[in-house]
Parts: sequence; structure tokens; C-alpha cells
Amino acid sequence: MRAGTAVPEATDEAAGRTDEARAAGLRRVLANGVSLLFAYILPRGGLFVSAVVAARVLGAAGFGLYGTAAAFAVILSIVATLGMLPLLVREIARAPDRAGPLLRAADALKTVANAAMLGLLVVLAAGPLGYSTPVVAAAVMLGAAYAMGAYVENLAAYFQAVERMHVWTAGSAVYGLITAVVGVAAVLITRDIVWYAASPLAGQVAALVWLRRQLPPTVRAARTTVPDVLKLARAVVPFAAAFVALTVYSKIDVLLLAAWRTAEEVGVYTAAYKFVDLTRALALVAAAAVYPRLSRATGGARGAATGRVAELLLLGALPAAGALWLARGIVIDTLYGAGYAAAAPVLGLLAPALVPLTFNLFAGYSLAAADRMRAVAIAYGAALVLNVGLNALLVPRYGATGAAAAMLVSEITLSAGLAAVLRHTVGARFRLAALGTLALAVAACAALPLSTSNVPAQVAGFVVVVALLYWRTGVLPAHDVALLRAALRRPAHR
Repeated sequence: MRAGTAVPEATDEAAGRTDEARAAGLRRVLANGVSLLFAYILPRGGLFVSAVVAARVLGAAGFGLYGTAAAFAVILSIVATLGMLPLLVREIARAPDRAGPLLRAADALKTVANAAMLGLLVVLAAGPLGYSTPVVAAAVMLGAAYAMGAYVENLAAYFQAVERMHVWTAGSAVYGLITAVVGVAAVLITRDIVWYAASPLAGQVAALVWLRRQLPPTVRAARTTVPDVLKLARAVVPFAAAFVALTVYSKIDVLLLAAWRTAEEVGVYTAAYKFVDLTRALALVAAAAVYPRLSRATGGARGAATGRVAELLLLGALPAAGALWLARGIVIDTLYGAGYAAAAPVLGLLAPALVPLTFNLFAGYSLAAADRMRAVAIAYGAALVLNVGLNALLVPRYGATGAAAAMLVSEITLSAGLAAVLRHTVGARFRLAALGTLALAVAACAALPLSTSNVPAQVAGFVVVVALLYWRTGVLPAHDVALLRAALRRPAHR
């Protein structure tokens, strides 16, 4: 080897090792994402099928009563979970040797929180809110499921933090399968929302038993101390505040609709809103896949990764939301039948909201990784105020469509605020090319003439147009594509 070529060859070798390391890291993130995708989609897919069956069996009015109980129970569930999942994932990812004591401390806190949640649920539902007996009973059943799910969530945090997402996938599959089967059987046999609402409890118990068996013996046998519990209680305060605001924000429209309009309209809105729930699950998959690594990252690396992942999520969410918007009529008719035709215009407003919603959920996780959860609480608190105000203005006059419009405006406003916070706190930057491409894709979707006779061709045409836009504007750089290809290849064993 000549002296003059030694340095370039060494440099090329180092660059090769760097690219290989990046590909390995991306491969791990993709594996995490696939596992989490199944972890979220398997149960939600089963629950979606179960909900469609229930909607058809119970009718719009009966399904509206269930929707009221479900929204109320979800809001109260935050008292049980305390928004602790991302905190536990972050802390265990940073210090895996502390996993056992942290899990025990979390169980202790959630035991107290579960008792408070169930008591508050019964008092509010049967007292000031004045819900009917079936709604109260269904809410209690769902509340008990959330109480059990709070313990399941702790185990989920452990397996996500140590990047053994496939274990969490299996546990979620157990939950989804049991819940869906029991739910479909219950609603077909009894035609009663209370028995249908009891199905998630069976699923959570099964998942808890299965996941505990997968814990390492040292983690399962660990003990905690009072100082550990108090330290975790102090750390969880901003997380709890943020998740209270987020949960109330995401479900308050259903409760306001129930208060100001008919049960049928609540059923229509709940049917369309199922697509929001599904999108939220997909966005959480992406956020959770990178969250342990974001929690360990520092400085400019965290800011660069946050901005890039956010762009990719927006670029992926937009064509899906556009396709749903174009096909909203046929989707609603196929899934729910002619009795839910009024849900199509509601979905027409909810579908565009799925794009900012995806960004907002990822932004929340990114700020949690950077120890900025207080900013998330403030942002969602402000969005909640805006959302309630818009609902008060629109729901009495426009019903379910007004609630959907309120959500769309609120999500867009929230995304603008969270983007500014990300730039200020973690240094996230968003390329003008990516934002411009997104704007062009939105314009392309809006420019397509609506058709009820050839929806599949229209959706396919939109997807092709978006793909061409992405290619022509170069929002997916060649280096990123090469890195993805390297990550998808089977790693070489030396």
C-alpha cells in the first residue's frame, strides 16, 4: 500500500463502518416499528371489527349510549394510568438495571390511582352527570378494564424500553383476541351494551397474566422502597398533567355532543371517529419505535432525528388521509350500512385532521424524551380550551359535523404550536421542500372532482400523483433511500 492511499482507504473504511452502524440502528428501529405495529393494530383491529358488529346490532341510538360510556371511561382512565407509560419507558431505557424497582413503584402508585379512579367514575356518572343506568354500568365495566390495563401498561413499558417489542406484540394479541371474541359473542347473544363493555376486562386480565410470565425472574422478584415510590410520584406529575389534557382533549367532543344532541348523532360521530382511533394507534407505533433511542440521544442528534422523523410521518400520513377523504362515502356504507350515511360528511372533516394529529402525537413523545413534558401539558391544555370553545359554538347548530370541524381546527392549531416548541426546545428543523411538497399534495387532493362511481380509480390516481410529487421534489434523498435498502437487507455475519 502506498503512503498516499492509506488515509483515503482508512477514511472509506471508517465511512463504511458508520453507514453499516446507521443501517443496523435503522434496522432495529424498523423491527421495533413492525413489532409495535402488530402490538397496536392486532388489538385495535379486533376491537374495530367488534365495534362494527356492535354498531350494526345495537343501532345508532344504542351505539351512541355505548360511545358516551366509552368516552367518559377513557377520560377517567387517565387517573388510573397517570400518563406514566412514556416516563417508565424513558427511565428504564436510560437505566435498565433499575427496571424491577421502577415497575414495583409504578404498581404501588397505580393501585392507589385505580381506587381513586373507580370511585370518581361511579360518583360522577351516577351523580352530577346523571347518566342512565346502562351507561353507568357500561362505564364501570370499562373503568375496571382500564384499571387492570394500568398494570399491563407497566409491563408494556419494560418491554418497549429494553426493545423487546415482540413480547409486547404477543401480549397485545392476547388482549385483542380475547376482547374481540368475548365482545362479539356478548353483543350478539345479549344485545346489551353492559355485557359488551365487559369484554375489555377479560382481555386485560389475560394480557396481564401472559406478560408477567415473560418478565426475567430478577425483574419479577424485585422490591421497591418508599423513596422510590415518592421519587416516581414526583416525576410523573408533568406526565399526568399532559396526559389528562390530551385525553380530555381527545374525547370531550363526544361528551359535549351527548349533552347537546341526540344519541343517534353520538353514534354517527363515534362510527366516523373510529378512524381517528386507528390513526392514533399507527402514530403511536412510530413514536414508540424511536422513543427509547430519542430518550438516550442528546443535543443536535436529538433535534435532527426529531425533525426528520416528523417529516417522514407527515409524508406518510397525508396520502392515507387523502385516500380516506376521497373514499369516505363508500367506506362508511361498506362498514356500517345505510343507517350511518350521515357519518360520511363527518369523516370528510375528520380525515384531514389525521395528518396534524399524527404529528402532534409524535411531537408529544419527542418532548417527553427531552424532559419537556410540561410544554406538552401547556400545549394540550390550550388546545382543550380552543376545542371546547369551538364545540360550544358549532355543536348546538351543526351536531356531529360541527364537532368534527372543531377537531380539525384544533389539531391544525395544536400542530403549529408544537412545531414551534420543538424548534425552540430540541432544535428540530423542518425543510421547506418537505412542507411545500405536503402543501402541493393537499392541493392535488382538493382539486380532484368528487365521484361516487369510480372511487377506487380516483384514490389510485391520487396516490400516484403524490408518489410523483415526492419523487420530483426530492423529499426522500437518495442517501436515505440507500440507507433504508441497507437496513432491509439481511445483515452480513462475519
